[in-house]
This record gives sequence, C-alpha cells and structure tokens, in this order.
Amino acid sequence: MTIRPLTEISEFEKCVELQRETWGMPDLDLVPSRIYVVQSHVGGLILGAFDDDRLIGYLTTMPGIRDGMPYWHSQMMAVAADHWNSGIGVQLKLAQRDHARQRGIKLIQWTFDPLESRNAYFNITKLGVIVREYCVNLYGVSTARLHQGLETDRAIADWWVDEPRVKLEGDIRRVYIPADIQALKTQSLKSAQDVQQRVREQFLKNLQENYFVAGFERKDEWSEYLF
Repeated sequence: MTIRPLTEISEFEKCVELQRETWGMPDLDLVPSRIYVVQSHVGGLILGAFDDDRLIGYLTTMPGIRDGMPYWHSQMMAVAADHWNSGIGVQLKLAQRDHARQRGIKLIQWTFDPLESRNAYFNITKLGVIVREYCVNLYGVSTARLHQGLETDRAIADWWVDEPRVKLEGDIRRVYIPADIQALKTQSLKSAQDVQQRVREQFLKNLQENYFVAGFERKDEWSEYLF
C-alpha cells in the first residue's frame, strides 16, 4: 500500500466515488471534486491510500484559524468496505500528522459521532485525541445511511500532534454508550434517540464543569468515555 498526497482532478473524482460507496448519500449531498481542488490549493491536504492503482482510502484536510492560531480541520476520511479493519485509517491519520509537522501545524481537529464506539475508540484510544467541545445537531438532517433517525450531534476531536497523551488521573467521570448504536437503532429507534439525549446532556454537563474526554474503554455491550 502507498499513501501520498492527491493533486489531480482524476484522483479527486475517485474520492467522490469512494465517498458515495462509504456513506450511501445521494449525489446532492456528496462533496464534489472541485472542493478537493480548492482545499489542496489553499493550504489543505488530500491524502490517498492506494493498493497498486486502486484508491482504497483517503482523507481531506482544510486550513482554519482559531483564536489567531492556524490549524487543520480534517473534514472527511473514507476507506473501501473490503479494507475495513485493516489499519488503513490509522496509517492515513499518521501520514496526516507527519505532513502537519512538516508545515508547522500544531493542532488537527475533526468531528465524530459520539455514539459510534468504533470511531471513539479509534480517535481517543489509538490516536490520543481529547474532546473539549460537543455540538448539538451540527449538520442538521443527514441523508447518510449511518446517520438516519438521529440528529447529527458531534464531538470535536483535538489532536495536538506534538503533545504527549493526557494521563488519566484524579477525579474520573464516565459516560456510557452502546457498543453498537446501529444495532440498537435497528431494534428500537426510540431507544437510540433516548440514548442520544442522555449522552448529549451528560457531555454538555461535564464539559461545562471543566471536565474533558481523555480516555475511552470499549466493551462487549457498553463502552464508556472517561472525563
């Protein structure tokens, strides 16, 4: 497998196809290839993972400014279904970190669904991000298969690329989520909506009281955020 920056329109068009395959969104909601062109021209980064000539994963990054500090917002990452759980996502993120360091970028941020335990484990346990912000229904109604039935609440991942992992010590608070929110949605959408409301309230309360997410434990039936 090879990971490298993407620069050609033909490569960005392959990203659009992989995006469609991953999320099953209608064309109206797909991020078009011209947006990837803009991102790469204004200081962002589009990375692609290739198996020979086939694009099997990619991520997109755009520049931002927060409190006068430049940072990167990692907008999207997709991996071909037949390569899930193969470590491509981690390799893409580590390559993104390397490019950030080369450009003097200290912080990479992105959003993720706080009810998806696999994503939380990937971000917090594998990469070492922290969460200090929670956005309620950030994107409004989503047409993606994975997001249907629930509002698009999102946690904000902060990845300080040159900082050591935060140690879990002192007073620890826990917020529980189902191990598989999609399975729960299939069984009872109302139960999944109730879980979302509870998790939302607990996240907002803990963050308001100056706690932040620094750990995550994934278990068979329930997983838990560690504040």
